[in-house]
Amino acid sequence: MKVISFQSTFTVGLATAISLVLMLLSNPILMAHTFSENENALFLTLINKIKAETQLVAQAATNNTQQAHVHAKAALGLLTQVDPVVNTTWASEISELNPRVTADLLKSLNDLRNSIGSSAASSSISSNSNSVQSKVANIDNLLDEAATVRISSNLLNNPKTQALVLANLGNEIYNNYGKALGIPQSTIASMGGMKMTGMNMNTATNSSGGSGGMSSMNMGSNKSSLNMGAGSSSGTMSGMNSMNGQAAMNQNNSPIKNMTAYQTAQALASIAQQAFNKNFKPIAPSNATSSTTNIGKYIDELKNAVNNKTPFTGVMEIVHVKLHQSIITAYNLKLGVMTTNC
Repeated sequence: MKVISFQSTFTVGLATAISLVLMLLSNPILMAHTFSENENALFLTLINKIKAETQLVAQAATNNTQQAHVHAKAALGLLTQVDPVVNTTWASEISELNPRVTADLLKSLNDLRNSIGSSAASSSISSNSNSVQSKVANIDNLLDEAATVRISSNLLNNPKTQALVLANLGNEIYNNYGKALGIPQSTIASMGGMKMTGMNMNTATNSSGGSGGMSSMNMGSNKSSLNMGAGSSSGTMSGMNSMNGQAAMNQNNSPIKNMTAYQTAQALASIAQQAFNKNFKPIAPSNATSSTTNIGKYIDELKNAVNNKTPFTGVMEIVHVKLHQSIITAYNLKLGVMTTNC
């Protein structure tokens, strides 16, 4: 397979970027993709996204309360907004198995948002910071408890489940970074339009012994596919022909247009590192040492690329050509073209 490689110090020209996209669109093996998966992996991805937002709240609590409040609202919204994939709120999903955990999570996230909203008038920034740190730690514990309540241990400790969570986080970083750079959404979607199919693990049950699709790894299920968007080559080219699109695609130390999205991309990259070291690496198969090493290496590369404001094409290559391809190869997952919109 032909490998597309970029030097970190090399600014990709527009012609090169166009060539890369055309290669991705014409070669289904190299083409960017999303992952069709069950609700367990989706839920674990959600938990990591909430943790990323609450960590940002803790970081910004003392020096940028407005930004901290934005991230606190985002954390709460992830739990309470209707998810288009599962067609309900994740709060409702958790509540089916443990209403107490759901109530505690909602109360804690609301409390975090409200405390940040009033922190600007606080006379003790240090005291408020300690309070926020404590609230965030409590939310992290509740999220971990929700995971163990919602998902059985054999699925939590399944390397394919955790590998797909890492793949999802790669997509989340990719999307937020593109948004941070002001890349048109149509372009972001067009360059990330594949899914994974064909992975079935129907023997496991959830911790409560329930059914309803919650306990199986049906990676070909249309209901549970993550949709990061699909597009045509013409859609991609039209996005790339905008001045903002060109600059963000190719410019080193790319200017940030959306700081909230950029901070989220940074936090998700850190969370991905934590998830790799804590949840994936310890349970990775012993006969997949090389693949495991590569996955960790590409997550490190992705974090550095975001922090260094690498051109968008570089981040796209790390996520969709390196990281995802390593996961596909290691776990014998299949690709299929997405036909729905982001």
